[in-house]
Order: sequence, then C-alpha cells, then structure tokens
Amino acid sequence: MPCHYPKTVLYDIIMKKSIISMTVMALFAVMSASAQGIAFGIKGGPNISKMEIDDDAVDSESGIGFFAGPTLKIDLLPFLGIQGAAYYEQTNSKVNGEKMKRQNVVVPLDARINLKLNENAGIYLATGPQFSFNVGGDDFEWDETSTYKNTFQLKKSLFSWNYGIGIMLSKNFELGAVYSLGIAKTEDLKDEAEQAKANDSKIKPKSSNIQISVTLLF
Repeated sequence: MPCHYPKTVLYDIIMKKSIISMTVMALFAVMSASAQGIAFGIKGGPNISKMEIDDDAVDSESGIGFFAGPTLKIDLLPFLGIQGAAYYEQTNSKVNGEKMKRQNVVVPLDARINLKLNENAGIYLATGPQFSFNVGGDDFEWDETSTYKNTFQLKKSLFSWNYGIGIMLSKNFELGAVYSLGIAKTEDLKDEAEQAKANDSKIKPKSSNIQISVTLLF
C-alpha cells in the first residue's frame, strides 16, 4: 500500500533535504574558493650577505651565495595574503679577510599586500619573521635522523625580520627582492632586549642578507 505522509511531515522532509543539499553545496563552494587561493611553488635565487659585528673592531665584507626550496602562498583576500617557505640557503661573507660560509635551512613567514593591476599581474609588499637553522656544522648529517631533533630547535635558530617587494608577472611567475635584517639568536633575544633597554641603546643586527628571487607557482 502506498505510504501517505501528512503535509507537515512531507514539508519537513523536503526542507531538511534542501537544507542539507544547500549546506553541502556551500561547503564545496568554500573549499573550491579556498583551493583557488592556495598555490604551491619553488622559490630560489642568489643572495648577498654580510656579517655586522662591530664596525670599529671588525672588518667585514659582503659575499654572494644562493637559496632554493618550496614555498606556499595563500590569498586570504584579493589584496591580502601570507606566504611561507622552507629552503636551503648558503651564505658567504668575509670577516677580517677570512671567508665565512654558512649553510642554513630557512623558514620565513611573511604577510603580503597584493596590489594587482589585473587578475594575475601586479606588485606585492611583504614583511614578517624568519628563522634560520644551521645545517653546516659537523654535528649535522642529512642522512642521520637523530641530528634533526638537535638542530631544529627554536632556541637555536637565528631570528631575522624580512622586508620584501616583488612583481607578479603572471599567475605562476613572480620576481622579488627581500632584505633580511638579522636580530640575534632566538635564545638571546630576551637578554639583548633587556640589556639594550638598560643601556638606552638599540639592538645591533648580527647579519644582513639581500635575496633576489624567482618564484614558480603551480
């Protein structure tokens, strides 16, 4: 025998199904919109670095190195986004005539302001913190997992602040430049800040680095 629902029950069933359908469609729309704002890529290029310890006591010179690694860009709004990366970096400089070479794994996290000329092209401004982990020491081996725990500790990282500008030539291709101002080892920041405050002086940067980058996004 056919089953007859009262009109109110039938109406409730239709409404519930409609609400569920609309909710599912809305979730897919949000996920699709979010996915369109996320881009993975590869970033790399040359860098120019200099150790700045004490200009009166130490003679320091700039040197040229390189960096390369994966990057992730997320557009939160059409004009605002964030970009992170994790790349291998080699820096070269001279202190009192002696060459200094550092090998780091660098993790920057920048906020981006996107000033677009059209849908895919424009310029951007970026700024944010950066953490560098030294992987050039004798105690670090790429094929020894036990050394990773000892190396990648926040208190052992070098803390810097980035200031960047770049050109978005297309949806998948960007050129940029970043000035990274080294502040101190992360574990020393608090002590140096307190000492600077007590002495009424500013914290002197430990190093500076200029990166010229090419970014390919997928």
